[in-house]
Amino acid sequence: MAAGTALGMAIVCGVAWGVIAWATHFFPLNLLLAPAAGYAIGEVVSLSVNRKRGRGLAIVGGIATVISYAITYLFVGLPSGSFVILYQLIALALGIFIAVTRLR
Repeated sequence: MAAGTALGMAIVCGVAWGVIAWATHFFPLNLLLAPAAGYAIGEVVSLSVNRKRGRGLAIVGGIATVISYAITYLFVGLPSGSFVILYQLIALALGIFIAVTRLR
């Protein structure tokens, strides 16, 4: 149940994140969008399993956040430049942290 819900939310959040990033072309916005995606994924997965928590659910939420991040680049393309890549990884780490803490 959790894996299916996480995959569905990863697709929805990834598309929304990608559309917003494509429309704005403002890459620091990812510091807000990544944690928002992580929170949404963690919260919906938590609701789908009746607010249960555990290491397995946290792993599912973290993987779903990474999938959401990957789907984003179908819209905006891969980042270039070492600063931009580092910035993207920090944003992704924040998203994963939020998703994992919602489910742990």
